[in-house]
Amino acid sequence: MTEAEQLLITAADLNKQAEIAEQLQKEAQLPAEVVRVLAHFIETCGRAVARAGSIKETGASEGLIEHAHDLARTHLGDLK
Repeated sequence: MTEAEQLLITAADLNKQAEIAEQLQKEAQLPAEVVRVLAHFIETCGRAVARAGSIKETGASEGLIEHAHDLARTHLGDLK
C-alpha cells in the first residue's frame, strides 16, 4: 500500500466516523493521540506563518497551511 493510499483510507475512516456520529447526533470520539497530532499540525503551521509573516509568504507549504488555517478558523474556532 502506498503512502497516498494510507492517507486516503485514514481520511475515509475519519469521515465515516464523523458521518455516523452526525447521524446519531453524538460527538465523534477520537483517540487523544489523534487530537494531539492534529493540534501539533495546526501549531506547526501557525508557527510557520508567524515566521513568514503571512500564509502567502510560506512558499511551497502555502496550500497545506491554508488548510490548517481553515480547520482552525472554521471547525475549531468555537472551542476557543
